[in-house]
Amino acid sequence: MSGKNAMWLTIIVIAAFFGALIGPPVFEAIGDETMMIAAPILLILFVGIVVWALSSNKRGVKADTGLVADARRMEPPAGKARIYVCRRGFVAALQGMNVTLDGSASGQIKSGQMLMADVDPGRHHLHIATAKASLARPAGFEIDVGAGGVVVIHAMIEMGALKGDVKLTRLDAQSARENVHATKLMLWEVAPV
Repeated sequence: MSGKNAMWLTIIVIAAFFGALIGPPVFEAIGDETMMIAAPILLILFVGIVVWALSSNKRGVKADTGLVADARRMEPPAGKARIYVCRRGFVAALQGMNVTLDGSASGQIKSGQMLMADVDPGRHHLHIATAKASLARPAGFEIDVGAGGVVVIHAMIEMGALKGDVKLTRLDAQSARENVHATKLMLWEVAPV
């Protein structure tokens, strides 16, 4: 377990402990009638926030089996390079990430999904932001790739106290293969040229 996960687990256990100690006296002080009014209001508010946070997600189109098989081989066409953007993990898993490649190609992925682009060799720029821009700060990534090269970028959201950050990491060969084989290939909304 990483240090950050251990920290959050400790905070959750402490919060649960204090909630168990403080909760019953607070509920008694508030009274049953007030709780009968407050509980549904808080539930409706919570559901409303979840609906708002996911309202910018798009329903993506999964690639056909032939394209998936080609993607899993991780071999670009002759004279081209291949870029993958994969997303795995639990944090904000349902929140869509808008992916833009070189300012023109665009698509959206959620956790367990990836995008793939066959591009000309050279320098390319990725820009990734959450579908609801106010939930996390976006990130950019410069990629230099030669002919026959394959680059796999792992996209994730790292949560902060009030706002998250999109984090992009270039994966090594073994992690890249694992991510490409573990995620579903989605089609770009606007395909790379």
